[in-house]
Amino acid sequence: MYHVFLADDEPWALMALKNLIQWSDYGFAVSGEAQDGRQALERIERMGPDLIISDIRMPGMDGLALLQTIREKRWRAEVLLVSGYTDFEYARKALLYGCVGYLVKPVQEKELLEYLEKVRNILNEKYKADAPGGQKEENADGYRSEKLLVQNMVSFIQEHFAQGLTLQMLAGEFNRNESYISSLIKKKTGKGFGEHLMEARIQKAQEYLRTTNDSLEAIAAKVGYPDYYYFTKVYKKATGISPAAYRRQL
Repeated sequence: MYHVFLADDEPWALMALKNLIQWSDYGFAVSGEAQDGRQALERIERMGPDLIISDIRMPGMDGLALLQTIREKRWRAEVLLVSGYTDFEYARKALLYGCVGYLVKPVQEKELLEYLEKVRNILNEKYKADAPGGQKEENADGYRSEKLLVQNMVSFIQEHFAQGLTLQMLAGEFNRNESYISSLIKKKTGKGFGEHLMEARIQKAQEYLRTTNDSLEAIAAKVGYPDYYYFTKVYKKATGISPAAYRRQL
């Protein structure tokens, strides 16, 4: 599973991109995000994601400056830039700095999937070249790597969010102390266990709201919220509207 970091100063754009596809179906997991360039840079340094998808126009540090800094620091992540403007100069500079692609808002599913296939092939070749026998050295070291441990934990949260997952269960799964993994996840991703769990649940809830006629109560239970009223409260806090309002505007 390759790990993706998203950067955009518009919360709705972040949510839309996270919900555009089922990332795990294509070998990726969204493991971190930020709403300005400097915050993104700090979190990317801690996380070490495999792919960064960043808006070009952001406060603090724009996407081009973020890409340039990543290349200057020789971080090995692939980068896709996104812009609401079809500006050739942006695209030219992005390619000059080693950007793997350039997406125009609103991002289309087909175009994103084409780039993800390209990025996956690049990453496969990169890691195959890094280790003898085609095995990635970092994987051979297992959970001794903090970076890999956090990535595996975030992936586990995204795959098991509907099963009443708790921090205690996560700690048991990875044979670690609860306080240790809690602080490690926060340190490496900028978000705590509860935030990752909530985001995974809300993302799946939105998918159900878009693609099924299930009742709101049934959807709440499916994503891990047996208390429908609590689900509604969490959903509205995360997205700004209620699940019923979200469904009505589709």
